[in-house]
Amino acid sequence: MRSPERSTSHTDHGWALPIEEHTMRVLLVEDDERISSFMKRGLEAEAYEVDLASEKAQTLALTETFTYDVIILDIFLGSDDGMDICRMLRQRSVRTPIVIMTAKDSAVTRQASEEVGADAYLPKPFPFEDLLGTIVRLHESYVLSDSLKET
Repeated sequence: MRSPERSTSHTDHGWALPIEEHTMRVLLVEDDERISSFMKRGLEAEAYEVDLASEKAQTLALTETFTYDVIILDIFLGSDDGMDICRMLRQRSVRTPIVIMTAKDSAVTRQASEEVGADAYLPKPFPFEDLLGTIVRLHESYVLSDSLKET
């Protein structure tokens, strides 16, 4: 496993890593335990720190307590709606990049995810490398936009 402090330019998958000295923290919101366990193990193997949530109250509590580099949010969470959670996070001024994922891909769902404030959209199933690339791309954009605001 790669050390989080190692500043390298590429992962084993070929995606550029941020050159920062901190471990990226990810909030994964998924109610299917099998999927969340698989994704958590994969992200941790890539040196990400991962917190899990499976419903709205948990997600809102975690985002009020911790700062995340990326939030990965499933749309269908039992009785909760990931789109509603995304909208609520944006209304609460959470600027963290949000990746919406869903097993029910459609142009309408993709458009709706943009309208509620998602930064990226991944239809399930997706190659894990696509998720890693999306996380890196979003994080780099977020860091760049923050650094431009500081100048």
